[in-house]
Amino acid sequence: MFGYLPEFKSYYKQLVKYAEFEPTTSGDMVNFTYRTENSEELFQLRQKYDLKKVAGDGDEVSQILNLMQWVSEKLEHGDEMVPEPCHALHVLDKVERESGKVNCYTIATVLQEVYLSMGFCSRRVHCRPYDAYDQDSHVVTLVYSTTLQKWLYMDASWGTFITNKNGELISLTEFRSHLANDLEVRINGDEQSSEWSEYYTGYMAKNLFWFMTPMESKYNYEVVEKNKTYAVLLPKYYEPFEVREGKQKYHVMRNEEMFWSSPYILQGGRK
Repeated sequence: MFGYLPEFKSYYKQLVKYAEFEPTTSGDMVNFTYRTENSEELFQLRQKYDLKKVAGDGDEVSQILNLMQWVSEKLEHGDEMVPEPCHALHVLDKVERESGKVNCYTIATVLQEVYLSMGFCSRRVHCRPYDAYDQDSHVVTLVYSTTLQKWLYMDASWGTFITNKNGELISLTEFRSHLANDLEVRINGDEQSSEWSEYYTGYMAKNLFWFMTPMESKYNYEVVEKNKTYAVLLPKYYEPFEVREGKQKYHVMRNEEMFWSSPYILQGGRK
């Protein structure tokens, strides 16, 4: 397939259902790292946009949702080139001065850095399809909730979060499992299905086959780190061409529990 085809929605779901990960892995346990708050740039980002006020005084989950919605309202999604440099201070300033749209990679990066500036562990995750000829994919942000003890799926490109039928926020891996097993998911908690929700769930079923994420979550990672390493989560017996070709540095993982392991929270927690 080339891109998302609505008539193949059931095929996408079946593909994800039978693309299982391994219960064990031969690779070493990966130490993902998260640089939260303690950098000059993250401090500037937090202060310049008064992100504490944006987050609000509610509980952890409400703050996570408020920050995602704020980024979604600031940045309009469109199929545009990634700006250089691609970090929150530059992107937000550029959009304020020149307006214009930005792509999902850029939006997910900005939201990741917004979360980091507020002390939340977060990841930018590239969600990829099975077909090597399908150049369409999607990038989202995951943020770890200490309250719910899991990574929450946040897609600021479309102001979207996912819940189960009970209205409970779910993770990316739960989202994938629900789609594969035809379990009900709700877009932004809305129990009423719509043309948009049908499109979104089908589109993401296509793009939840394998995943790629930086090993280190920090401000302006792509520029600052010279030897960038990405962790990839692959189903059994599957190896995409770009990983096999090895033009970038990859750490291949096939155990989803290790890939989605809880982050190490620094002593003292969030400020």
